Amino acid sequence: MPLLIHNGVDAVRIRKANEVAAWGHRRHENRVEPIAKPAFDVPFKLKRKERIFTIGSCFARHVETELIQRGFRIPMRDLLAQPAFSDVDTEVVNNFGIPSIYNELAWAFGAENFDEDLAFVEVQKDKFVDLHMVNSIRPAPLELVRERRRGLIEATRTLAKCRVLIMTLGLVELWWDEQAQLYLNTAPLPSVMKKWPERFSLHVLNFEDCRDYLNRALDLCFANGPKNLQVILTVSPVPMMQTHRRMDVMTANSYSKSVLRAVVEHIVTERDQICYFPSYESVTYSDRQIAWADDFVHVSSDIVAFNVERMVNAFTGKKVAENLALPDGSQMPREDAAALLLAERAKQARLNGDGSFFAEHEGTASTSPAYAIEYARFLADKGDYASLIALLENDERLDAQILRAQSLLKIEKYEQVITLVNKICEQGLKGDLHWRMLLEATAAVGTVDDVLAVEQRWIDHNHRHYFFAKHWVGHTLRKIGEYDLAIGRLTDAIEDGQKTPQLSIELALCFLAVDRRDDALDILDNVPGATDSQIQRIRQLRERAQTRLQKGRRRKAAPTAE
Repeated sequence: MPLLIHNGVDAVRIRKANEVAAWGHRRHENRVEPIAKPAFDVPFKLKRKERIFTIGSCFARHVETELIQRGFRIPMRDLLAQPAFSDVDTEVVNNFGIPSIYNELAWAFGAENFDEDLAFVEVQKDKFVDLHMVNSIRPAPLELVRERRRGLIEATRTLAKCRVLIMTLGLVELWWDEQAQLYLNTAPLPSVMKKWPERFSLHVLNFEDCRDYLNRALDLCFANGPKNLQVILTVSPVPMMQTHRRMDVMTANSYSKSVLRAVVEHIVTERDQICYFPSYESVTYSDRQIAWADDFVHVSSDIVAFNVERMVNAFTGKKVAENLALPDGSQMPREDAAALLLAERAKQARLNGDGSFFAEHEGTASTSPAYAIEYARFLADKGDYASLIALLENDERLDAQILRAQSLLKIEKYEQVITLVNKICEQGLKGDLHWRMLLEATAAVGTVDDVLAVEQRWIDHNHRHYFFAKHWVGHTLRKIGEYDLAIGRLTDAIEDGQKTPQLSIELALCFLAVDRRDDALDILDNVPGATDSQIQRIRQLRERAQTRLQKGRRRKAAPTAE
């Protein structure tokens, strides 16, 4: 059975309304680099200082720390204030596998009996371990191990007083206790394994295993928690530290996280009181230098704080610029099915250059905004800018305004471009296309000071655009012959960002224009082109700079006439 089914028209409506249906582009401000900021649903709101129950893998402990700093009460952390836990770390409450999460809930709420005889194992004289706590806890006297277990069970029961549960899933490579017929939380200690070599085995859970255990765990939560219990599910981005399978840990981890992520998608789709927060996607899609510690396993504290801040801000109602909302029904295009499907056909016809299709549906643009945009793009591809401008003259949609501005620029109606694009810039929109068009039009009819004023406006609008602003202002100044000013801007861009092929070409052209041949060669050093045309252009500029340099040396070496 499919996870869900949308009919064709609804699917098209959702895609058209969804701001995050596509990835974006590196050339524009985007939600992918350097830190990924995937959008997410926020179906309820957190209340200031309320209790939040947390359970799951080690990433949950990071989340707890950030929530505590923001004033929320975390009952599982209160456990650590008890004397029995004075010499253990927060990892004592880690639950890495879904079966382990289920076990803790089942023991706390009486769905299963905790069997001390099977769970508590003596590893040294009068020193015991609890097989269902993390194996890094040092063996302790039986009464202390028993007291810790009682404390953990009591702490788990506080779910009954928490309106919000955050559950973090960790991995699917788990150890099975044949004698107890239970999954353990972590691997048994080597001494335990040596003593009972036939008792334990490694299981790699499949989708159905994980789904079954998670459903059973959630059933317990809803049966024993408040009636208005809300659940936020997350998949921990923290990878497996090592694998016991005969494969690369990267491959094993990919399977583990994929299964858990797929299970979560099913659960969220099936249950109304559960939503998903994409911390896994945010960390794993982000720049590795930012996201990970040097061991490639532990997530950096900065990105943990970033993700929890996004989550808390969104769930407390604070507006977050980075979080684009997923579309709801009110945002869907209101055109009928036939119009939307025709617009989809128009898109394909445009890509195929099928003019006969648009001739056949000539009058549709006046009745279908979705079709009108595709028809306008077709006119742009043909170079029929006048018809495009007339078609979209009264269309206030952003796509339509951008297309009109681009067409006006093509036919050199620079004053009209400036008027139109200024309105777009004032809307505070993301991306840099409208700013680049404003620069080009301003340079065509204005002064150098006018260009520099656009630069300042752009940077004031969004300082994170500093690199792009300096790059494109430098490009514009070079085109109008202001080489020294262009060099300053392009150099600033390199210092702020990186020496990209395009930027290096721009700066080299400026240096050659003012006869700074050595500088041109320096900037072109160690810059591999990203495309064939860039590689060829860099080679041409290097040859030009070297030729001029050699001619200059020959002139200096030539004897002067007596």
